[in-house]
Amino acid sequence: TRTGDSKWISCETSRARAHELRGRMDAIVVGGGTVKADDPLLTARPPGPRVATRIVLASEVPENCNLRSTARDTPVLIATPRGKEDRFAGWAADGAEVLPCDSIRDLLLELGHRRCTNVLVEGGAGVLGSFLDARAIDEFHVYVAPKIIGSDTAVSPVGGEGSAMIANAIRLANFSFTPSGDDVYLHGYATP
Repeated sequence: TRTGDSKWISCETSRARAHELRGRMDAIVVGGGTVKADDPLLTARPPGPRVATRIVLASEVPENCNLRSTARDTPVLIATPRGKEDRFAGWAADGAEVLPCDSIRDLLLELGHRRCTNVLVEGGAGVLGSFLDARAIDEFHVYVAPKIIGSDTAVSPVGGEGSAMIANAIRLANFSFTPSGDDVYLHGYATP
């Protein structure tokens, strides 16, 4: 909303399905804005077959939050622009890894070296927009709630530069729509 309120847009059924998806991931990515606004844990509840590394793309994040306080229990990686690593010395002391990273491509190359091949980009309009602008998303899981929020100043679900022309928009292939409680679940793949 225009005030930043975001809990809960989707229904319990959709949130449960999202947790199940998290449990199949090698990494989950959000931005610093999501950490500040929502203070998420980014864990699968109940746990799934994999434990995802929780990745925050940011040059600053709150000092006190769930991710930092659980970094020794579940891996946390802070991907921050080169030269900003010192801002996260306290996080590193608390068990988080700090990775200098200047682009989405840099991050994905590093994750590839670490054999993180199932990466869920979960957080915020800015992070989603950055990955879309980099054409670095190949599969989409979208929950649409039957709620109209409105406002010129509300955050869009996806930010970034976006497509200037409809013809350049990312098209989905092999997509499906299914009910998810009160919501609708859209699943599809980006066309090459």
